[in-house]
Amino acid sequence: MSGIQVKISYKDDDPQSSRKSLVSGQCAQPNKCIRCKEQPDAKAMTRAPVFISTDRIPPKARLSFWQTQVANLLTHMECSSSAGEGFSGSITAHLSSPTNLIEISAASHAIARVEPKTSHKGEEQIYVCLQLSGEATVEQNNRLSILRAGDMTLLDTSKTFSAEFPYAMSQLVLEIPRALVRRQIGAFERLTATVAGTDTAMGAMTKSFLESLAQNFEGLGYGVAQRLTEQAMDMAVMTLMSSADETPASLRENTATRSVLAYRGRAFIEANLRSHSLAPLGVAEHLGISKRYLSSIFASDGQSVERYIWERRLTKCARDLKDRQQTARSIGEIAFSWGFNNLAHFSQSFKSAFGKTPREFRKHARQ
Repeated sequence: MSGIQVKISYKDDDPQSSRKSLVSGQCAQPNKCIRCKEQPDAKAMTRAPVFISTDRIPPKARLSFWQTQVANLLTHMECSSSAGEGFSGSITAHLSSPTNLIEISAASHAIARVEPKTSHKGEEQIYVCLQLSGEATVEQNNRLSILRAGDMTLLDTSKTFSAEFPYAMSQLVLEIPRALVRRQIGAFERLTATVAGTDTAMGAMTKSFLESLAQNFEGLGYGVAQRLTEQAMDMAVMTLMSSADETPASLRENTATRSVLAYRGRAFIEANLRSHSLAPLGVAEHLGISKRYLSSIFASDGQSVERYIWERRLTKCARDLKDRQQTARSIGEIAFSWGFNNLAHFSQSFKSAFGKTPREFRKHARQ
């Protein structure tokens, strides 16, 4: 790609520096580049989405360029297009670790995840795709589905998959760490390449929420954007799970019921993390099942209910400790606000989970 000028920019940044980074292969924006693991200036990210377009790329080089940028932003995939030199496309990536919201528009093309391997981000991702226009034929785990405008699906980058877009298309894609989805809902394999329509109340709410979030992302502060993308993930996954569970009762498997209970249990925990009285018994009573059955559901995902609550509280505390808007809050205040009632025990648990004391973690995150 030597000598090719690339239209890739971070708004408010030096465009010459951005082009140079693509030509040289060196990252000129280490604090903002999605390929860099550390992103200290998170507030700036919400004001500066990554924008990529083929507009200024010579027609013969566009498809190759597109495949390279898809690999950089998402994961490595083989790309092809019957449009030939008429191919065009653009991507706008709104970054809000750990979940990103990506807008994609392109001419007719096809993608295939042929040889899954760990991405440059260090972990595999789940893509929740909302088809805005055009159609898509997606295939994964021996399931083949057709997405039309308004439909949603889920794809797992740790497995092979393919998607064909026969016409000009646009999508909104939620990019979520695979481990996070696993932690939130347990087994999700039955959802891959399934279709959830947005003609239901839940689906319509999710579609409207995702579109509104994409339109207003730049005006949000980092903390707000992060919380809203987390909410978007919850809504999208719930839409997919609700659609999957609308199959006839005779076709449902016990594992599906357990997955729904696991999701509802985690959602209840998430909504009540600040409560000092949150405990497995209360979660079980909310679900209308026994404490033993609840424990078996969580155990199937390799963790206990108590540990899940503990991990989620620590994660929330870590997020608030990194938030520059919460500098005035003491460590104790943050810990107590997320359900901890013993500061010494909190500090010990935090260091065990993150390798640093809360004070060290806060100082390092703000350097």
